[in-house]
Amino acid sequence: MAFSLILACLALILLVGIARRKTGRAVTDLAVLVVVFGIITVLDLVLSRFMDTGHAAELAALIIAAAFALDSLYGLMAPERQRRRDRRLREMMQRRRA
Repeated sequence: MAFSLILACLALILLVGIARRKTGRAVTDLAVLVVVFGIITVLDLVLSRFMDTGHAAELAALIIAAAFALDSLYGLMAPERQRRRDRRLREMMQRRRA
């Protein structure tokens, strides 16, 4: 069940990225999620040697994937706010270079 929900979140992230014509950002989000899922898996393997973790890793992965999906959906619904954030980040990076 959790696996199908995680895949639905990943598909939503990719579809929103395609709809916004920012597939690079969507692919980057997916790559970050894959790395985070790997970290969760390793932590679950290590912790499961010492105690029963149950489905904690699946729940953590699902919550993180849902948060990324909601963030991408919010970016689709409020593009002006995303542009302001991007502008501020660009200005901050230019100040660091100077």
